[in-house]
Amino acid sequence: MIKLLLLVAALIAGIVVGPMLAGNQGYVLISVANQTLEMSLTTLILLVVVLFGAFFLLETIIKRLLSVSSSTRGWFSGRKARKARHQTSTGLMKAIEGDWKQAEKLVVKAAKHSDAPLLNYLAAAEAAQSQGDTTQRDEYLKLAADIDGQNLAVALTRAKLQFRQQQYEQAVATLQDLKQNNSRNPVLLALLKDCYLKLEDWKPLLALLPHLSKLGVISAEEAAELEVKAECGLMTHITQQNGSEGLMGHWNSLNRKTKQRPELIGCFVKLMSRHNADSEAYTVLRDALKKSSDEGLISLVPALNLSDYHPAIVRLQDLLRFDSSNPSTHSALGQLFMREEKWEEAKQHFERAIELRPNVADYGFLIEVLEKLNDSKAAADLSREALTLALPAKS
Repeated sequence: MIKLLLLVAALIAGIVVGPMLAGNQGYVLISVANQTLEMSLTTLILLVVVLFGAFFLLETIIKRLLSVSSSTRGWFSGRKARKARHQTSTGLMKAIEGDWKQAEKLVVKAAKHSDAPLLNYLAAAEAAQSQGDTTQRDEYLKLAADIDGQNLAVALTRAKLQFRQQQYEQAVATLQDLKQNNSRNPVLLALLKDCYLKLEDWKPLLALLPHLSKLGVISAEEAAELEVKAECGLMTHITQQNGSEGLMGHWNSLNRKTKQRPELIGCFVKLMSRHNADSEAYTVLRDALKKSSDEGLISLVPALNLSDYHPAIVRLQDLLRFDSSNPSTHSALGQLFMREEKWEEAKQHFERAIELRPNVADYGFLIEVLEKLNDSKAAADLSREALTLALPAKS
């Protein structure tokens, strides 16, 4: 605009001043090397104005040409971006449909001109793994990492795909690298928990559980279940490696609250019994039954191989003083009296157990006791009754 104004001003000046100088045009001599150029002052002014105008016109033409070129490039670039978006969208739809080969082809082809190439390569990695090509999967993940090596989504996708491919150790390694800077990420922590479960790596799982519960990744009920599973799993591993002595040492190292959980007491007792440490197992079980009348624990008493069942009988009889209607206590007492061949006492407790809670196993024990008492008719009648209980009810 300024140049245009200057040009117009020059033209006006030429028109106004030109006639005034017509009678006194002056003289201009330009000498360069051996060349000379002569002209009037008026001619020089007009020449300068014409050259200036020509320069301005040439500049305008060049700008227009460059503008057209830029618009053309922009049109082609926009077309490629639109095509890439369409290919990405179609590729993701193919992935949802399970057409992994076509999905991989489309998202990779669109990656170069995609608005978010990172997502294209992550989708391609999943498609490659779904076709069983873990090498190509890792190549796509590398391309994604090259775009943004610090991106949490890339690393989490890598860990998820490794987990789905049952590469649990590799997934744990990936997640552990992330955990230092993302210790509160719920997706990371949940996936790490699942890896530990698959690997049966109980110690780190136990260490992780309080953190999971605190952040709300798992509910209190799930945390309690996982704690029992992990503690019991750890006790199993210790027993396999170090026998009943190792298990006893581990049990003594646990805090009081943990040792009071019936599920863990039951796990401990069963493991000790499998390794012929029934007496040590009963010592722990007896102490537990002083504070609890858990039916699961009571049912473990007759499963132990003890040299003397009298202390166990006395303990169970003490329980009946506080709860005479516990069928598990009556059943356990009946089984212990059978071991001591006290058939009448055993009969009374089995009858009471069946009265409180009909149970096929107790029917079987009572039938055996009746046969020992030579009461064949009662045993036969009870067998028919037990058969009715065992058969499914008719609809």
